[in-house]
Amino acid sequence: MYGLNDILTRHDELKAIRQPVERQWREIAQLMCPEQEDMFTGNSRTNPAYDELYDATTMQAAEAFSGGIYGQMTNPANNWFEFGLEDTELASYYPVKSWLWRQSRKAYGTFAVARSKFYSEAPGWFGDLGIFGMGTLYSEEIVGAGRFLDRAIPLGESFIDVDAEGDVDTFHRAFRLTGRQAKQKFPELEALGSQVNDRTTYEFIHAVCPNPAYDARRIGLAGKAFLSVYVSPQLKSFIRTGGYHRMPYHVVMWKRRPGRVYPVGPGHIARPEAAMLNEMERTHIVAAQFAADPTILAHDEDTFSPADRFPGAVIYGQVNERGQPLAQPLNTGANLQLSLEMSKERRDAIRQAFYFSVMQLVNRPQMTATEFLGFQEEYLRQMGPNLGRIQSQGLAPLIARRYDILAQAGQIDPPPPELENQPLQIEYTSPLAKMQKAGEAKATLQYVTGMQQVAAATQDIGVMDNIDGDAVAAILHEAMGPPPSARRDPAAVAKLREQRAQLAAQREQLAQAGQAAEVSATNAHAAQAATLSTQREAGQ
Repeated sequence: MYGLNDILTRHDELKAIRQPVERQWREIAQLMCPEQEDMFTGNSRTNPAYDELYDATTMQAAEAFSGGIYGQMTNPANNWFEFGLEDTELASYYPVKSWLWRQSRKAYGTFAVARSKFYSEAPGWFGDLGIFGMGTLYSEEIVGAGRFLDRAIPLGESFIDVDAEGDVDTFHRAFRLTGRQAKQKFPELEALGSQVNDRTTYEFIHAVCPNPAYDARRIGLAGKAFLSVYVSPQLKSFIRTGGYHRMPYHVVMWKRRPGRVYPVGPGHIARPEAAMLNEMERTHIVAAQFAADPTILAHDEDTFSPADRFPGAVIYGQVNERGQPLAQPLNTGANLQLSLEMSKERRDAIRQAFYFSVMQLVNRPQMTATEFLGFQEEYLRQMGPNLGRIQSQGLAPLIARRYDILAQAGQIDPPPPELENQPLQIEYTSPLAKMQKAGEAKATLQYVTGMQQVAAATQDIGVMDNIDGDAVAAILHEAMGPPPSARRDPAAVAKLREQRAQLAAQREQLAQAGQAAEVSATNAHAAQAATLSTQREAGQ
């Protein structure tokens, strides 16, 4: 069992691991999110250093990045995940499909606004991911309340370590609470009496690490994979021990560095450009001041004073007999236009680092189907590996933990017998997840277009019989991500085709009946004509 000294010793080790990257984080924060500049001191500045910034491009690009990931992966307006099976045929079997849908709805309901703050915390989670390359979300059940606590953990409070596979298996959160707040969170502190002052701020450490005594066959603390310990360096007699079946801190890393624990993100790439742009814009302000109020070159200090310079003023004696001014503004010969073009290049580089153009185009309505699929392919080429990490490191563990909590609370329905020994899969249905099928859809359209060209070149329309139109429609529906209502249910399609076939058969029957009537009438007329002819001949 871990005690106070064990936790503090391990915490010092994690501090040493993080220390080399803190300078980079601070420099990035100064340029991209000044409110986090003091993340390591814990002393919030009254006025964050926004007045030291001369351009907001980086902050705008970072906001667009966070909003784009949030809106396209976890948008509450979309059903962004559901449960499925590796065996797709079994998953389509009605009893199994119905059970999967009901459990998906239950898990999805745990993210609803009435039960969780997930949708208000997720932008901060993705924001840290974009700026610093690492974002953390803490998720826990509020026992007895029917709600979940979801919170984006500030980077300054986060200390991590990884296992042999490179996955985060140790997380320390160092945070501060006033005595009043601490008693609310830890009621057992009331027993310490006057040792806990309501107005005094105390530091706490929440340590989560692999449980060395873990045995899946046992119940209680020994049956939990992760050990949880709360301690306070100031309140040495306080300790709270517990455990988790799954890691409650969901750490997403943008890009791992070989041999390093902490990753890098778009903010690291944009940092040199942002620093240069900030300095260039400061210089532009100075240049604008010189242009509006230039330095004056005068023969001597008695020529005129600054007080003589005002709009509409007439200054006598400052032109010689040849009409040449005795005082004139300083011309530095600076090419401000060139500098402005360089600033534009810096802005474009910053936006590119945060995938700004891609984020702005995700929902552009005027794109054609071919343009949209081409855009999706480019988007996935740039962001595919990182989107996979958001899913595998962040969303999948979060959803799996939600499912486990529901199961432990008896909220999951008994599965049908067909699901015995069938592991569930999380299938992402958000717009970005559906983009992963973009290549398949583009290839399908190219195949259909190619067949049309072959049919036109060979004058053989039978070539098109090689195309299964229903399969093509299904692939495009999956890739382009329209609402489910845009595609008819297969049963409805079959019924519509049956009705169309019946209508065609009726038309054919009517056409045949019409032809038969016409033939009958023709024959009748012919017979009548023959009879009349015979009668005339007999009369003669």
